[in-house]
Amino acid sequence: MKKITALLLALMLILSVFASCSGSQNTADGFSRVTDANLYKKAVEALNKTEFKLDGSHEVSEDLIIAINNAEYVKPKNYIYMIGDGMGFNIVEITRAKHEDSLYQNKLAINHLPIQSSQTTYSADNQVTDSAAGGTALATGFKTSNQTVAMNHDDTAAYKTLLEIAAEKGKSTGVVVTSNITDATPAAFTAHVADRYSQEEIAAQQLEKLTNGTLDIALGGGKKYYDADANMDALATAKNASVTYAENWDEATKANLPLVGLFAEENLDTHDENTPSIAQMTDLALDLLDDDENGFFLMVEGSQIDKKAHNNDFESQTKEMYDFDCAVAVAMRFVALNPDTVLVITADHETGGLEIPVDANSENFSGAYYTTGNHTYKPVPVYAFGMGTEALLGINENVDVARFIATSLGEKKFGEESQFTTIKSEFSKKDITAISDANPTVNNHTLVDKTESGALAVHFNNSHNSLSIPVDILDTKAKLKNGMRAIHITIKNTDDKTALLPQMKAKIAYVTETLVPQVAYIDGNSTMRVTYILPTWGWTEKSVDSIMELAFVYSEGQEVNLEFDDFVLVTRADNK
Repeated sequence: MKKITALLLALMLILSVFASCSGSQNTADGFSRVTDANLYKKAVEALNKTEFKLDGSHEVSEDLIIAINNAEYVKPKNYIYMIGDGMGFNIVEITRAKHEDSLYQNKLAINHLPIQSSQTTYSADNQVTDSAAGGTALATGFKTSNQTVAMNHDDTAAYKTLLEIAAEKGKSTGVVVTSNITDATPAAFTAHVADRYSQEEIAAQQLEKLTNGTLDIALGGGKKYYDADANMDALATAKNASVTYAENWDEATKANLPLVGLFAEENLDTHDENTPSIAQMTDLALDLLDDDENGFFLMVEGSQIDKKAHNNDFESQTKEMYDFDCAVAVAMRFVALNPDTVLVITADHETGGLEIPVDANSENFSGAYYTTGNHTYKPVPVYAFGMGTEALLGINENVDVARFIATSLGEKKFGEESQFTTIKSEFSKKDITAISDANPTVNNHTLVDKTESGALAVHFNNSHNSLSIPVDILDTKAKLKNGMRAIHITIKNTDDKTALLPQMKAKIAYVTETLVPQVAYIDGNSTMRVTYILPTWGWTEKSVDSIMELAFVYSEGQEVNLEFDDFVLVTRADNK
């Protein structure tokens, strides 16, 4: 008995020592982390001894990754919100492929973040958003009409922004961009106007915020709007209130808050070595804002990822993406050393419809090509780490990203919650028979089956490259809901090789539309949530009676084995 007692005591001692060194976090959706306090301590000591050179991804190191993965994140005091304007999944992947030989573990900084998911970007009035509506959703938690900045869809009321809420809670605030600081995305956090092109008015509102303490630092371009005759008095008032107006980088680095640094008449020339990089501006902003013991809120935008995609300028767009990733590395280091910080990275929309080679690498990256010079409705990435960010795993709408940050800030009523309705989570043998009978020439019994978990297993090949799903096996009440916006589907590739994802043909109110998935490919032996955005014309109550037909289609013969699971419908009131 004494031996057993001694063994139990020894075991308890070992467990207590392990608990003091390690921790774990588990969430309802299955995400878990195991941390090691000793590993974290050693990594932080190494980071503190290393000078950060601000050349981005080359500064990602084993110590930084160890620190990120072993930090015990605590209640957030600081918030870093990074937005890659026009940044879709494919520009991230092709930039990684282009630079993989010089990157730590062949990954961009952004690829190392523990939380990785996606969000949809449509606006209140269009399947394809612009930056004003996209920025408003990310800043306020509300959808709005295109060209509208932080106001409702009919321009009759202003929406409070995350930056304004942070200021009300006593935090310092800032914006860093490579465009005009009066451009759509920074404006969505700092102003309220009916038209995104009212940039002199946006500048006036930003000057007022700099003067009254709502905004503490703004770095980027856009001097012409601050120097406009209409803003002479507002600028003079700001200067009299001790706001530093820096017109070159050297002056900005020597200034205290409040500070507005404008380094170009309009957009920054990011190819000019005399122009501060987004990584340098992010580092300066973090250094100055970190002096506030109440914490801070900082929005950083890689503005010109979008602008170069509009021009279908592949070399310049990948450079802008790489430069943005350099700033991500700066933010990652800050969070690793300050685990009371939340970092969220996403985009307002995708631009260019970039298509990339399967299994893109440093040898085939030049095979990428653009399909448009405009924005698309493709969902975009979400990356994050910090306390509570596992809430961003799974299905997101752009407003949900803003609502997460607002909730973390302690704001209970913010924005408009998305409505998700599961229309099918498990298939039965009866369903399989119905699917097979729906189109016997295609949906052959040998091509369709049910897995043990209830997923729908499908073998596509050269002869059978489409699959019709009769809508009567879906939930009727959900199917007939008005205000349908998108369908999210969990898809698993059970083959070892990368596969092309199918398009979806949806017959809505007697009109058939072909919907493209968020990304072109799914890796072998992997599972992802894939989003199909419904056409704008089908959003209103009058035009949408129901989804009448659904089919998964390959434009050319593909040998692919997929499993479909968890069909989820997103609905939203017409005026939201």
